[in-house]
Amino acid sequence: MDINLSRTGKAEKKEIVILFLCLLLGFALRFYTFDKKSLWLDEIHTFNESRDNLQGQLSFYKEYSTHLQPPLFFVLSHLFYPFTKPERDLRVIPLIFGTLSIPMIYFLSRMFSPMIALPCTLSLTFMAYHISLSQEGRSYALLMFLGMLSLYLFMNYLKKAKIGYLISVSFFCAIMFLTSYSAIPFIAFSQLLWFYRAKDDIKKPRFSSIFLMNFLILLFLLPWFLFVLLNYPTKPLTDPYDPQFVPSLQNILYGLFHDWTPHLPLMIASALMFLLFPFVTDNKKKAWVLVSVSFFPILGLYLFCMIFNISHFTTSRYFITFLPLFLITLYVSIEAIERKFTFFKKFVRLRWLFLFLFIASNVVILPLYYRSEKQDFRGVARYLQQNIRNGDVIYLGGTFLFPGIFHYFGIFPKGRHYELTTYQNPKMEMEFVMMPLSYRNVTIPVYYSKRCCSQYVVDGNRLWIVVGGKQAAEEIMRSGPAVLKGFFDGSFLNFDQFPRDASIYLFLWDPKSPKEKGINMPIE
Repeated sequence: MDINLSRTGKAEKKEIVILFLCLLLGFALRFYTFDKKSLWLDEIHTFNESRDNLQGQLSFYKEYSTHLQPPLFFVLSHLFYPFTKPERDLRVIPLIFGTLSIPMIYFLSRMFSPMIALPCTLSLTFMAYHISLSQEGRSYALLMFLGMLSLYLFMNYLKKAKIGYLISVSFFCAIMFLTSYSAIPFIAFSQLLWFYRAKDDIKKPRFSSIFLMNFLILLFLLPWFLFVLLNYPTKPLTDPYDPQFVPSLQNILYGLFHDWTPHLPLMIASALMFLLFPFVTDNKKKAWVLVSVSFFPILGLYLFCMIFNISHFTTSRYFITFLPLFLITLYVSIEAIERKFTFFKKFVRLRWLFLFLFIASNVVILPLYYRSEKQDFRGVARYLQQNIRNGDVIYLGGTFLFPGIFHYFGIFPKGRHYELTTYQNPKMEMEFVMMPLSYRNVTIPVYYSKRCCSQYVVDGNRLWIVVGGKQAAEEIMRSGPAVLKGFFDGSFLNFDQFPRDASIYLFLWDPKSPKEKGINMPIE
């Protein structure tokens, strides 16, 4: 008996040492180059949203109902205002909570099985997707940490039935809601874990406990709900001009596995673990609960969009709070397979083989990730600043390019968003958006239209053409005499998928210099 306790104590000490090493390594992987890359589009929005304190946030929401965002992350980011170095200041909070997620997933996964704690921790430590989110000024790293913390407290309540845990869970769920509305599916569907019971759990879930938890969440959120009801009784809460996308259940599922389990071998192995789990485990109920918690949020969001005719692109970032449960389900499934088929142990430990595959699939990405940009607006702006002349014209191949280019020219919006002038050209029957760019006492007209680009060079002006993506760049190359002057890498943007190529191409069309030379780089 004493020998077994001694061995258990030594094993726990080794795990704590490994956990500490994972924390140090995880911090190093997330700190390295975290402030070196240009802000990308969503981070530009964070910069503009975070310039106001809480009072300023509420004043803005009263005036612009369609931009109603949960204020907590922006209020926290405002602590670093006036953002002397935005590439650093906006990413400090994600860096901190992204790093703290490493020990958090260790303690959370131990609540499900002590055997999977280290594999889950090591997986998250090296996960390129999570490293990326920990290095960008958005709320996802913070949201995931809060989700793990609330789950850890919830599982403790299931074991010990102490009211303090339930109050804490409700409080942190409310904090998640005020951080991002993508927490709503998590708050709703994670409650399936009321039916996930361990052998040493004290009581079965009672309706009174479930009711109390949800009542407390609503109570903590009451001030925010009252603010919305008092200020938006008849106003729309969504912008009718937001881009519209038709969500697909198949694409959502594929995108989630693509981002969280990179490369085809790991994707296939992970999908098999999910499919086999309910059939190889001895506790079918627990297995179906865990699988349901991972799948139902996706199905629920898809049905919600279909029923209410809501069209919006869906990305794995919106399900970031379920990533820890995703990893936990994978490794609990592998543990069940090892127990079911004991002969595997004679040849290989399936758990460590899968862990090796997981880490290797992510490690091969990291060198490319570290030396690549996400969306290099800073590089584009610097090149233009060095080369534009009086009389030049700039054409941007999409309104999404306006915030980034203008931000790095030091031109910030008066409010949260840049105001663009829209008008109709009667000769071409095209919609145009124009905003002048003032730099070094020179005013450069900036245009966007659905057709480019001969109308901008009729007076002999030089035209700078900025487009995003290979397809748009190929069209410019085919359609006119513009020459490629700059390529600004954006190989590792985490947008609708990770990684997504968001490279920017810069062309010059100079009617007075038809033999202008560009860089010799194939666009493929």
